[in-house]
Amino acid sequence: MYKFVYSIMPKNYKSWLEAHIGYCDLKIKPEKLFGSLLFLGALISISISLLLLLFKFLSFFYFIFSLLLLFLICEIIFHGLLVFTADSRANYVEEILPDALQIISSNMRAGLTHDKAILTSARPEFGPLEKELRNAAKETLSGKPLEEALRNMTKKIKSKLLERTVYLLIEGMEKGGSITALLESIATDIRQVRILKREIKSYVMMYSIFIFFAACIGAPLLYSVSIFLVETMTRFRGSIELEELPQAQVKLPLGIMKISEITPEFLSLYSYLAIGITIFFGSLLIGLVQEGTEKAGLKFLPIFLPIGFGVFLISQIAIRAIFAGFM
Repeated sequence: MYKFVYSIMPKNYKSWLEAHIGYCDLKIKPEKLFGSLLFLGALISISISLLLLLFKFLSFFYFIFSLLLLFLICEIIFHGLLVFTADSRANYVEEILPDALQIISSNMRAGLTHDKAILTSARPEFGPLEKELRNAAKETLSGKPLEEALRNMTKKIKSKLLERTVYLLIEGMEKGGSITALLESIATDIRQVRILKREIKSYVMMYSIFIFFAACIGAPLLYSVSIFLVETMTRFRGSIELEELPQAQVKLPLGIMKISEITPEFLSLYSYLAIGITIFFGSLLIGLVQEGTEKAGLKFLPIFLPIGFGVFLISQIAIRAIFAGFM
């Protein structure tokens, strides 16, 4: 079944999934991973929705809506984990790339050939880069051109910095430049760029803090107040006998005649959705501000979502406790 569904998926999605399987160094076929993600998403969404239905937190209409929404959220999270894993591997490689280039340059200065210099520079502390350096050296020893072996490294690590480094190395080798000097120059430039990025990140920290408070603190508090207001107006309306009021007094302020159209249950569900969406885009915005890419903000979601929903629930309890004596 999952193979048929995978076969009708767009080609862009298939290419994306295959590429990220390589970036994450997973030993699994794309269609099997796709089927596993579908199965887990369906299992989690059905389980949670059934529990909410059994404990009467949802009506049947909202059960169907919750089922589809939770399935979509699960798939977004699962695919986000693939992106996060690939980016984590790439960030680690970019951190140690200057050291690796420096070691390769030192090996070449010591008189080693290109392939042996790369092979001896592969160290366990380099993590994913160690494996790719060994593979590149082995491919070169087996007769494959060094340029092609270096290009293959970029197919397993999702790093623009690594791609640019490989491109510069290949250009330097083709034009007959000094490889050792080029490696040392690239390593120095990478270190300077990373230092500059850290400084920029510290400058924009205030913007990130403001976005965090707006999405995780301010929005949940406002929705809690809105729910309390609707509950209060609904309670007041129920205590008023409209039949006993004169005709001139029926037009009450604040739309009290239509307050029953918006129930606290509906507003609570809407608040959860709105808070989740706000936190999602807030996380993307923080990632864009700090790292220059929206995907970098996905790592904040597992932290921000519990904080936002926790503030929402706690503020509801606090507001009811504060105004309990006035009701």
